[in-house]
Amino acid sequence: MYNKQDKPTELGLESEKQVLEDDIGPEVLNIEVEEAMRTLSRRKAEGMDGISAEFLISLRGEVKEKFVELCQLIYRDGVWPKDFLQSVMIPIEKKSVVRCEDFRIISLISHASKWC
Repeated sequence: MYNKQDKPTELGLESEKQVLEDDIGPEVLNIEVEEAMRTLSRRKAEGMDGISAEFLISLRGEVKEKFVELCQLIYRDGVWPKDFLQSVMIPIEKKSVVRCEDFRIISLISHASKWC
C-alpha cells in the first residue's frame, strides 16, 4: 500500500491480547469450508505452495476432513502455517509510470489460506 491521500497508512489490526476469548466465536464448520470451496475461482495462478485451486476443490472424504481440522486449529490457536503467510507480489505498470502510485500490485497467495 502506498501512502497516498485516499489510502490508509496503518492497517489497525488488534493484537492477540486485545481479543477476549468470548469474542472468538464458534469453530469453523464443515459447511463453511465447502461453501468456500464452491465459490473459489478456478484457473487462477498458484501461490507460493504450488497448489492449484482445482486440486483443492477436488478434495473429498478424509482429506477434506483433515483440511477442515487444519482450518479449525488455525482459527482456535491463531497460528498460521508459514506457507499461508507467504505471497508473491507482482507490480504492474499503469499507463505512465513516474511514481510508486503508478503501479498496481497483484499478490499471489496460497489458495488454501483463503478458506481458513
